[in-house]
Amino acid sequence: MIMFVLAVFAFSSCKHKELCYHHPHTATIRLGFDWRDAPDAAPDGMCVFFYPEEGEDAPVRRFDFAGKTGGEIEIRVGRYRVFCYNNDTEVVLLRGTEGFGTHEAFTREGDLFESVYGSSAGNTVPRAEDAEDERVVISPDMLWGCTATEVEISENGTSYVCIPESGKEEWTGRRPVHDEQAMTLYPHELTCTYTYEIRHVKGLEHVSQMCGSLSGMASSLLFCDESLGRECVTIPFEAHAGDESTIVGRFFTFGHHEENAAPHRMLLYVWMDDGSKYCYGTESGRFNVTDQVHSASDGKHVHIIIDGLDLPQPIGGDNIDPSVDDWQEVNEDIHM
Repeated sequence: MIMFVLAVFAFSSCKHKELCYHHPHTATIRLGFDWRDAPDAAPDGMCVFFYPEEGEDAPVRRFDFAGKTGGEIEIRVGRYRVFCYNNDTEVVLLRGTEGFGTHEAFTREGDLFESVYGSSAGNTVPRAEDAEDERVVISPDMLWGCTATEVEISENGTSYVCIPESGKEEWTGRRPVHDEQAMTLYPHELTCTYTYEIRHVKGLEHVSQMCGSLSGMASSLLFCDESLGRECVTIPFEAHAGDESTIVGRFFTFGHHEENAAPHRMLLYVWMDDGSKYCYGTESGRFNVTDQVHSASDGKHVHIIIDGLDLPQPIGGDNIDPSVDDWQEVNEDIHM
């Protein structure tokens, strides 16, 4: 009888160890965000994705945080690749989220007159030369984010590589190892801010509304390496008077793919108070801002300047001419 009890006890002990061995081990990580590379960023929230390295059986995990400081997470030990971005966007769409190398941001197709309330561009609206077949997609929201690689989480500590954008040149190539269960990510701007001004505009007082577009822009962004989609698209944007002789605007883009040779042409659509409609910049060389986009000192912040634009005087005074239905293309010389 004694031998039977001992045998049962020994079997139970072995079985207990086997269950413990196969039970997934987890660790609690203090995950924080250091905003040194985007000090003015104010996202409402952030999300962080953990993608298991090849050979790991852990699931893909997403963690969401309110605000921009971070918090604690509990995750299975293992090796991961990680990236983060703000989760408060309104128009950015996602695809390929099942894979680290396919998780991509893009935007829906839109209308050239997207920013003009109650207006819609038809098939007869002028387009930039050589960009007539480009899809029109809306401008993205501002995105902040970054990537961490060689992430290894164990019960004894966490190691990873996440380099601040401002410190890449000083990085020695050695992987930082953290003895404590903590991880810091360094988000920076992922989308680009484009601003523009058209100076010395004449006849602006007769404008009822206006908008613009920019051709040759990238259509998407991969989070894993921040590479851009090769497709060239046209992005519509708003335009308004900065003062009595200046037209200004601001919009976000994913940027432009450096290997694409397509030019960047800016078009301006203007509705006058007499009902006439004019489009500026359709022909080659008119409103061609390719050099300004490519030579910008900071590709994340591009400022476009066009100097000089004469808008037409009203037809027959200030009275609306109901017979004016078609767009009139104007390609006068301007000074860039």
